[in-house]
Amino acid sequence: MADNKRIFEVDSKEYAVLRPTARQTEDATMEYNRVFSRCLQNGALLRERLDQFMRQQNLWDDEREQQYTDLLTQINDREKQLAKGGIKLSEARQLALEMKGIRTALQGLIAQRNSLDVNTAQGQAENARFNYLLVGCLVYNDTGEQFYEDVEDYAKKQNEDNNQVGLIGAEYFANMYFGLEKDYEKKLPENQFLQKYKFVNDELQLINKDGKRVDIVGKRVDESGRYIDDDGNLIDFEGNPMTAEGDYDFKEEPFLDDDGNPVGDDGEPVKSKPKAKATTKKKPGRPKKKVAKASTKTNDKAEEAVEETAGVSETA
Repeated sequence: MADNKRIFEVDSKEYAVLRPTARQTEDATMEYNRVFSRCLQNGALLRERLDQFMRQQNLWDDEREQQYTDLLTQINDREKQLAKGGIKLSEARQLALEMKGIRTALQGLIAQRNSLDVNTAQGQAENARFNYLLVGCLVYNDTGEQFYEDVEDYAKKQNEDNNQVGLIGAEYFANMYFGLEKDYEKKLPENQFLQKYKFVNDELQLINKDGKRVDIVGKRVDESGRYIDDDGNLIDFEGNPMTAEGDYDFKEEPFLDDDGNPVGDDGEPVKSKPKAKATTKKKPGRPKKKVAKASTKTNDKAEEAVEETAGVSETA
């Protein structure tokens, strides 16, 4: 089935990009010619002279050209090794990861080489044609009405903070118009290998045997790419505890003077507080019984009784 429409959603509302009609393509070509002619009149550089100009301005030279060629060769050599097999899986994984790094470096070099292409007469004209087509092909999905009134309206809203519809719409339209695949990254040979042997997840993020995210050397990382321990606590590369703000999370100890005594924030020794005297607490228990003291009268009577008894005994 022909790929003539792609739908996307922003803030719960559906939008769509449509494949250009023959009339729209013809009008866009006229826009290309108009802008190309104007650029030439204004002295814009032709693409054919761009390499010469970049060399004159020291933006590109033989050394960078050789670096570009070397990177392509390194990627190709590793791709052939992965295709042949016959090596340890761990070695193959390392080759795939090297390919990813080399490809990133190559993309940076290409971006540097093409940085001025958008300023050539052809580059400006191609950009004008793309914008013209996007304006006519980005619509509300329910009504089919154009999202932008015209190219001027599109240019005006490009730099607005809430221009998510335009940004996403341009990406979807470019993929359809230029035949680009959304999952282009997943189809690169190194990523196909890493996915096949479960070294990465569906988002092409490195994982361990348990499916947990890791870095290139196998250390655990969270969703933000920060190092964590097995309990999910933030740490640095060496395993030291960290805060969410990126500071070390050690238990702070006071600094010491040359004699080994702790010092305060002013650098002066901290006077130790005198130790409080230990107080012995009485253990809880039964109170002692009070012995009632006999009254004086009772004691006197007892003495008299004893004396009388003694007297009777002597008379007998």
